Amino acid sequence: MAALSKQALRFAYFGRSGSFSHLAALRRFPKEDLSECPTVEEAFARLLAKEFTHIVVPIENGSSGIITNTADQLMRLAKSDAGVALQIREALAMRVQLALMARSDTTVIRKIYSHRAPFDHGRDWLRKHYPQAEQIIVESTSEAASLAAKEKGSAAIAGEQAVAQHRLKIVSKHVGSEVANQTTFIVVGAPVSRSTKPTHTSLVFELPHTAGSLVAVLQVLSRRELNLTKILSRPIPGRFEEYRFMIEFHGASPTPAVVQALARLKKITTFLAIIGSYPVRRI
Repeated sequence: MAALSKQALRFAYFGRSGSFSHLAALRRFPKEDLSECPTVEEAFARLLAKEFTHIVVPIENGSSGIITNTADQLMRLAKSDAGVALQIREALAMRVQLALMARSDTTVIRKIYSHRAPFDHGRDWLRKHYPQAEQIIVESTSEAASLAAKEKGSAAIAGEQAVAQHRLKIVSKHVGSEVANQTTFIVVGAPVSRSTKPTHTSLVFELPHTAGSLVAVLQVLSRRELNLTKILSRPIPGRFEEYRFMIEFHGASPTPAVVQALARLKKITTFLAIIGSYPVRRI
């Protein structure tokens, strides 16, 4: 499938202006017009509705792991008719620096807003410095900054890019800084022009509900020296104790090892879909 012409491209990102997804989108596509989507679910819905050709959403944080609502949407996409045309086209690995911010008139912080991932990463730091503050999980760090700007006595954990936009002050730049933090984002949609050679592949699959079925999949990869880099299981609605899996491994077609692995996996799974072969960019 040929890449879309530049005139046809329409990009969106998860969260509002100032979110880390927004920053990742700006760094990867600095010359494109970018639109915001408050939730991951809305981003995928509008991609499927063809309002956008590409979306930028987080898939994994170095501390909290895979972002499950993104994975759920990818799995639903894999099962849809659009799954072949709309795939992961790139992964964007970005170092994330978290800051605690609040209104200038806030002297005592009673509530802290953020996405789940920053709370996970900064757990020890928060326990040490703000043990009494209520932690409130919201959809994105940009939403957290917006809420903190409206409430005296509240704060947000977000990126420094949100400070000026919401007229906040930085209380601390050291939230969880003792451990390096990174978030991986994915570009989902039509093929991306001028993209580099793919290095990773992601699959969604279902298995017979029998002992050893998952082991058989992992052995297919191991025997061909395809290193597993992500794995996630999610319940299949209406099929109790059965799971749908998403994996990522290092390798991409047309290398013989990947071609052989995919051919074998088709025989031992009850459903198999490639949801992308793509490069990983550090931004």
